[in-house]
Amino acid sequence: MKAKYAGILSAVLGSICCIGPLLLIALGLGAGAAVIGRYHWFFVVAAIAVLAWAWVKHFREQSRCACEHRAMDGRAISLLTLIIASTIVLGFAALNISSNLFAGSPPPSARSASSNLQRTVIPVEGMTCATCEIAVRSALKKIDGVEAAHVSVATKTATVDYEPAKTNPEQLVASINSTGYRASLPNK
Repeated sequence: MKAKYAGILSAVLGSICCIGPLLLIALGLGAGAAVIGRYHWFFVVAAIAVLAWAWVKHFREQSRCACEHRAMDGRAISLLTLIIASTIVLGFAALNISSNLFAGSPPPSARSASSNLQRTVIPVEGMTCATCEIAVRSALKKIDGVEAAHVSVATKTATVDYEPAKTNPEQLVASINSTGYRASLPNK
């Protein structure tokens, strides 16, 4: 396999754990997002390993051509492909690491004088990256009566403002569980 193709493969591996679930959610197959999420770090580590192998292959080919006093075929496109692949892999790895390290706090309650909103914090297991947050938030916002939903992979929680006349915590948990993640009723 040529170095540029290995670089492309590494970019695909590095992005599949983020782009794959988004595509599944768009297709209405949100439960598949959790399956990909379970193997999240496998994809990131595999992408880094394939990328390292691609760079080694590129430099070996370059050295071999230098020894033979000939130009390396496709050197510029190979180098450009590897630089782009490196940016993609490192960008997705950084996105995943930062979403685990830096928890955003939920916004202030959306309560107004005329509304009767309640807030609940639901523990959610199985989330590993920012894409997991999107899947859970999307499922919650489809429920009639949900005013706001803040999901955090770092704290493994979903904070939901909802109208108790239209929905309840049991429905919220069922909606999250339908995505493939494991939610449980909050402790009172």
